[in-house]
Amino acid sequence: MMKTPKNLKLLGVIAILGASLAVSGFVIQDAIAASGANKTAYYTGDTQEIFEDDGYVSLAITTLKTAKPTDVLILYNEECSLYTEIQLKSKKAQNGQDGVEVDTARAAQMIQLYVDDYAYGPPITMCDRTFGIQSNILNQIQELCVSVDNLNTIGEQELLECDESFLRLWIDTKSAHGWNWVVVNLGQDPDFSLGQMHTIEVKGLYIDEDDTANDVDTEAVVVGQRSLIVIKTHLDVAAENLEE
Repeated sequence: MMKTPKNLKLLGVIAILGASLAVSGFVIQDAIAASGANKTAYYTGDTQEIFEDDGYVSLAITTLKTAKPTDVLILYNEECSLYTEIQLKSKKAQNGQDGVEVDTARAAQMIQLYVDDYAYGPPITMCDRTFGIQSNILNQIQELCVSVDNLNTIGEQELLECDESFLRLWIDTKSAHGWNWVVVNLGQDPDFSLGQMHTIEVKGLYIDEDDTANDVDTEAVVVGQRSLIVIKTHLDVAAENLEE
């Protein structure tokens, strides 16, 4: 069962994609310019596959020591590869059917931030794609084939064999995405003793929604190069603005 934060206070999340808050830009620049003791980082180029049955899987983890309540800026970036496949098959026309077939497939990856093993904030969508198709062409082709076959039947010998028609489509993409979290007063919670090491971890979850009858069980999200940077900083002014 997923744990929930206790007295940790989440002020907001800032997407790297799109327009960033102006105040966060100054905070990042000032924090990076600080001494090395005020930040920690994790990086790997190893690929990580996440299957639907895996649940949340660790993608990046690092630790940071605090001597007093501290604000931290958490930056996470990754490469994300998704594969989706859809397929339509023709069916013999039956009374009352319009011959329209629909198939959709959705593949998505969510990430969840954990601070000292507590889920922090809501899950974030890193990559998400729904691929769909709707058609009545296959059934029409099948019906034409059957009609021609019936006309060309001599005795019990069929001159035309009507194989089942199908249409198979797939998409395989890779892209890079990132997300930032702002955590204030890390170490203030009485459950955490001052001066201890805090664990910052990002976990990923794969979601597979496929209507295709012969769904491929091996489908997964493949996470490539990724980095996690945690920076100590002071966010008094930014925190006040976010609370409003």
